[in-house]
Amino acid sequence: MGCAASIPEAEDPGSRGRLLDVPLKSPSTRLAGAPEVLHAEIELLGIQLGTLQSSVCPPTAHSLATVETRVTAAPLVKMIRHASGEAKTQLAAPSQAPQASEYRFRDGDLLRNYRVDYRPGGYDYAYDNGGTAQRTGQSSVPEGAYPHDLHSALVLLRTWRPRLGEQAYFYVVLGRRLWRVDVTSEGPQVIKVQGSARLTHRIDGVGVRLWRPSEAPPKHFSLWLSEDADRVPLRMVGDASFGEVTMTLTDREQGNDACEGGSLTQVEAQPTARREPATRVGRAWSTSDIPARGRSPAR
Repeated sequence: MGCAASIPEAEDPGSRGRLLDVPLKSPSTRLAGAPEVLHAEIELLGIQLGTLQSSVCPPTAHSLATVETRVTAAPLVKMIRHASGEAKTQLAAPSQAPQASEYRFRDGDLLRNYRVDYRPGGYDYAYDNGGTAQRTGQSSVPEGAYPHDLHSALVLLRTWRPRLGEQAYFYVVLGRRLWRVDVTSEGPQVIKVQGSARLTHRIDGVGVRLWRPSEAPPKHFSLWLSEDADRVPLRMVGDASFGEVTMTLTDREQGNDACEGGSLTQVEAQPTARREPATRVGRAWSTSDIPARGRSPAR
């Protein structure tokens, strides 16, 4: 089954900042050439739901740059329901704009597969739930902007170097629907980590679905990035259908070995890469002692 959707132009697209189209390159941006694997815990109301493992691998002579993520449910969750998720995104060089994404989600007996191909001003998608239902189609993006997925959106925010209070926006495809995401730089913020103050850069955002927006509530999130050139995502708090979910970085592997263990969506990552000390971005970041999302950051 095929279909095409046309998204109406947003009203006054510059009213809430400038469009972030593709990642901006600068001498302070080291993301493109830095292989890494991030490990995080996912929590809801202090209860661990699962773990997340995400790799960022630069392009090679035979492949594009890739970002891959695997989510594994915690043992307690597995006792109640079988749930997991895998995602892979290919990024074009040198822009780091997304070229294609593949997602696979399992929730109990429900299996969902997505394939999305991106281009400036639009995208094509294919969806199936294991054979019972299949959908294919295409959709346009306002302003001829480049659409993103969650992987490339995080790359975009890690390479953004905003002024304090600066606002911007971009477009993200979730499943097969387009969302507009507005972000605000809250600037440097000190959070307590095991009793010690640490400096981070905070970004607050809200996403609104452009297709039948009244049927999908806005999704709010806050992101804390390390205050250095790598802009490592240390913590993220965001809305989910069942409450506010927190993802906290627990470990980070760097170096070429981080991308030599094979695909995260096919095999277990090899624990041979260099790991950063826990005192920097490891277990210290698992503390829940951080400012609430609605609280003004420390100046």
